[in-house]
Amino acid sequence: MSTKEVYIAIAIAVAITFFIRMFPLFFFSKRDTIPKIVKDLGVLLPYSMMGLLIIYCLRSMRFDSLAGFVPLTVASLVTAGSYLWKRKSILSIVLGTAVYMFLIQQVFVG
Repeated sequence: MSTKEVYIAIAIAVAITFFIRMFPLFFFSKRDTIPKIVKDLGVLLPYSMMGLLIIYCLRSMRFDSLAGFVPLTVASLVTAGSYLWKRKSILSIVLGTAVYMFLIQQVFVG
């Protein structure tokens, strides 16, 4: 791929992303109320996405050795516990990731 083609691909990605982000603003700006289905999606999708992310992160858990499940289990518990404690999503994600990385790189070195 030439440099020109890379810039064209980036411009297309930017334009599509911009359109996707701005579409709801243009579509719903003329209305006084937001449709019920859109409100329902706004309430339900964050929880659905978190459930999907949990399944995605834990899909590789193996129970044939301690290194297969202890780091994931401990990091998940730290993430959930820190969220329940402080109610800060980014803090919980960063803390859980840090604990997981520490465990797989320092404790359960394979």
